[in-house]
Amino acid sequence: MRTGRLLTALLLCVASMAFGQESWLGVYLQGQKVGYSSYKATPDTLEGAAVTRTESLTVFASKMLGSALDLRIVSTSWLDAKGRPVQMRFVTTSSGRTQTVDAKFGPQSIAVAIDNSGNRSTKTLPIPPGAEIVDDATAAFLAGDRPAVGTKRTFYVLDPTTVSLIKNEAVYRGPARVKVRSNQVEAIQVDLIDPRASTKLFVSDKGDVVKIEGPLGLEMYPETKEVAMAEAPADGPRPDLAFATAIPTEPPLGDPNRITKLDLEIAGIDLGRMPSDRHQTVRRTGDVWQVKIHPVIGNPKTSKTIDAAAKDQPNWIKPSMHMPSDKTVFKKLAATLIGKEKNTLRAARKIKEHVESIMRPNAGIGVLRDAQEVLKTKEGVCRDYAILTGTLLRAARIPTRLVSGLVSQDGKFYYHAWVEVYTGAQWVGLDSTRPANDLTATHIKLAEGSVEEAFQFFVLDGAKIRVLGSS
Repeated sequence: MRTGRLLTALLLCVASMAFGQESWLGVYLQGQKVGYSSYKATPDTLEGAAVTRTESLTVFASKMLGSALDLRIVSTSWLDAKGRPVQMRFVTTSSGRTQTVDAKFGPQSIAVAIDNSGNRSTKTLPIPPGAEIVDDATAAFLAGDRPAVGTKRTFYVLDPTTVSLIKNEAVYRGPARVKVRSNQVEAIQVDLIDPRASTKLFVSDKGDVVKIEGPLGLEMYPETKEVAMAEAPADGPRPDLAFATAIPTEPPLGDPNRITKLDLEIAGIDLGRMPSDRHQTVRRTGDVWQVKIHPVIGNPKTSKTIDAAAKDQPNWIKPSMHMPSDKTVFKKLAATLIGKEKNTLRAARKIKEHVESIMRPNAGIGVLRDAQEVLKTKEGVCRDYAILTGTLLRAARIPTRLVSGLVSQDGKFYYHAWVEVYTGAQWVGLDSTRPANDLTATHIKLAEGSVEEAFQFFVLDGAKIRVLGSS
């Protein structure tokens, strides 16, 4: 399950908000204390120029499929006189793994250095023309005269996990009443609309945080340092993210392995960015969405040779962030696994079966990891299985893209990840966490591509799923 990645994105977003010179927040998930966040801003100099240095720390402790899930996110920004980032640094740690991202901002691009548990890489991000990149999107609304209700501000934030720029929008909602624990409080509301997950920020007339509301029942309240840092009792209950974010269906689905076609009605969420292709058909009907899943069944007889498939889809055999398929270790292993097999689908299945055989589940890892570290440790969550599988497939020159989505189990949908390979005739899904060759009709795609695209997923917060039919 990849709910930990979802929470990391949200916590990083919240950690970038300015809460005053030094502030502390308690972090709660569905009413239970799960961590804290702090923020402070101080004058500083960087390369001889006067800047403002902002530092935030977010600590989160929960569970994932019964395993302890602990996240620690430290972010530092150096801002110029206009509040624009000059340099940023993010350090995310979970279960002994660390990803460090250093970003230096130029007039037209951002130079990024990534260290993923010792695996180093670089990336250059072009800045969209006219784009505003900010450390705090709410500052303009909360300083001076208040804007008109409904005023919007478009901006970009740097997502250090996928190392990409995410377009966001802040909307000034004006005066609002919000429940803060057991009390109704007058506040000013600003909505931060992110394509992955939206957040509501409630502040006082002075701009002090009253409450932050995120998806999945995540809430943050201002607290003293001592109260915020106080840990929940060690023997107390920890909410399990996988179960807390699972989406039930009405009526409940049976054994997913027996479902070859599935017809759903989904309400309460915009699915306009959801892929509609040979695997699934997505169509809006009034206020609801009709989603029909009819997975492609792989057929070696229609699969072309690896050379032919690679020629058709050359962009999907290239190495990319966290998928260094050009490394010798992956090329040698891929060649050993497929041997003399030339048929794309048969070769892909050999690699998928190998990953399934060597990997063991560890749901407590909340950091997005490089395939080199995954291969070395041979443990992880579904996204790690997918990244390792995809890297080996590309090393064998088999066109491959990552997929994030949902999968059914015990009558509910859980967040999940797998891969798709191009056989020269069609894209076919492979799930390295399960022994079956083909996907079930309960594999629902939310996003696809390399790491940057596939894991910029959106949250189905508040979605209602009704089963219209299955076979």
